[in-house]
Amino acid sequence: MTAIFRRVNMTIGLWLSAEEGGRPRPGEEPGIMLAKTDADAVRVHNRRAVIDHLRRTGIATRKAISAATGLSVSAASAITTGMLRADLIVEVDEDERASRRGRPGKSLGLQGAAATVATAKIAVGELSVRLCDYRGATLGAASCERDIADLDQDGLVTLLVELLREAETASPGAPPARQIVLAVQGKTDSNARRILWSPTLKARNLEIAGPLSALTGAEVGVFNDCSLMPEAFRWKPDFVGRDFATLFIGFGVGMGLRLGGSTFQGQRSSAVEFGHINHIPGGALCRCGNRGCVEAYAGDYAIWRRAYGRTDEIPTRRISDEDMHRLAALARSGDTAALAAFEEAGTAIGYSLGRMFTLIDPLPIVVTGAGAHAMDLLEPTIRAGIGDSAIDGVGVDTPFSRVEDVDELVFEAAAAKALAAVDGEFAGAGGAETREAACCDIVLRSSR
Repeated sequence: MTAIFRRVNMTIGLWLSAEEGGRPRPGEEPGIMLAKTDADAVRVHNRRAVIDHLRRTGIATRKAISAATGLSVSAASAITTGMLRADLIVEVDEDERASRRGRPGKSLGLQGAAATVATAKIAVGELSVRLCDYRGATLGAASCERDIADLDQDGLVTLLVELLREAETASPGAPPARQIVLAVQGKTDSNARRILWSPTLKARNLEIAGPLSALTGAEVGVFNDCSLMPEAFRWKPDFVGRDFATLFIGFGVGMGLRLGGSTFQGQRSSAVEFGHINHIPGGALCRCGNRGCVEAYAGDYAIWRRAYGRTDEIPTRRISDEDMHRLAALARSGDTAALAAFEEAGTAIGYSLGRMFTLIDPLPIVVTGAGAHAMDLLEPTIRAGIGDSAIDGVGVDTPFSRVEDVDELVFEAAAAKALAAVDGEFAGAGGAETREAACCDIVLRSSR
């Protein structure tokens, strides 16, 4: 009997992938095996699958949730009933206005009032904060334009709290933020607690998460802004399950990677330091202090100084988007120096992408920042650089797409990261009726 029981448990086991809603991705080894007796883990998985589907679609019927997640209709109904009772979702009319619960046949959507999350962006000359509800809609915002270079740890945390309180005044009835995600220009540690280095600050190795959490009661994560960017595409259907990279070309050059269903995080820092791959040893001076980095040829300041013949100058101010647009217009009109500056930038990016594609498979690239406005100038030499540096030119035809509003992209990414964390909390908070349905459903699906 014991042997039979073990075989039955193995038969009804469910392979779960930790990141993407529970189903193994093509070519991926299965992750965690759950037996019938592991009802809690099955329940969490199934609730998370329902929430993920609503994130992707906005509104869905119970039948559509069943079809998309692989849950039986009865299990999908039991899970959504429990979530309705917990005020995590609501029944909505076709025009997306919330209606009273309990009417059969209604579509379902996430309950905005279920939770609040906060996002913050720390950049040169600017610090901005937004509050979002559980659906991701903005509730309030606050920002200040000032030089924050001389702030220490306490000063930065104090300023963040002041901006959070200012943003809260726009939504007085909202619950306190459960999660706060900071997107920072610069390096952050892999535990998402500290700013290791940032061009916006003179001080280094600043502990931010602990003090900010103590003052707000929220869980806090601190991330490099570029490495965070793939999170903005977490629930977008065209990107679900795909490996891709986001490439920022602007104040600096940065990258985010989505690999195997997860946004890449380093062992020592959260950043993918694409901009500081060495392009030409001993070459142009980079803002980081080294010579020859990709950024020293492709950052906005690098393009600006090359076009105007200001060798190795590091501007103290941020090159404005208007300045970069003017340079691009000059290059398009045939200005030799401006055209050469964009060509050098494209070559540096292309060679580094080619080297990256030699290590991993070619990836679709989403370009953002000021460079997204000048892809007509950059793309030819980027592709030529890939062709020259990759084995057999592999990746020279990799697809590029553009997101021009980089600030909005960063806030979307930070909000997605925060909301995903809240989803994980809520997925583990189901009722007994949901646990029973989830366990039964795993038997039904596994017996097919």
